[in-house]
Amino acid sequence: MRVTPLDIRRQKFRKGMRGYDPGEVDAFLEMLAEAWEDVAENTLIEAKELEVLRARASDFDRMEGAVREVLVAQQRSADVAREEANREADLIIRDAELKSQKMLDEARKRVQILTEAIRELQDRRMEILLKMNSFIETQKAMVSMEETRIKSEIIPAEERLPGEEDGDMPLLQLSEL
Repeated sequence: MRVTPLDIRRQKFRKGMRGYDPGEVDAFLEMLAEAWEDVAENTLIEAKELEVLRARASDFDRMEGAVREVLVAQQRSADVAREEANREADLIIRDAELKSQKMLDEARKRVQILTEAIRELQDRRMEILLKMNSFIETQKAMVSMEETRIKSEIIPAEERLPGEEDGDMPLLQLSEL
């Protein structure tokens, strides 16, 4: 049963002998009615506050759900970004490896070409040295032949004219003039 302050104020008691003082009972009932009114007002205020708090709690629950969804979406986005960054890094590494391999291959080709050029130059140098050596040998042989010829033309001491010395050449013959 629900009791209101008005119910308390309207409450009447039978009068009997030796009963309670009606003034005191009425004063007590009035005081009780006012207290009950205060309690009812506070209950109404608190009920309204409770309703507001429940609404706010509901809003907070919705906001918490939204925040969770955002956090999950952000986590997924971060995971996707990390995966993309890893894929891109792998592609960059592969590209760098291919470029470095290409550069190494080109460098090896250049080394091979330069090595062949050096060998060719060394072969030419040896060929030139051999030709020079052959030329020098030929010249030595010619010098040796000329020495032999000159020695053969030297007039023996017994055939020399007075005043001729060793190493003098024979006089030219008139036909040579």
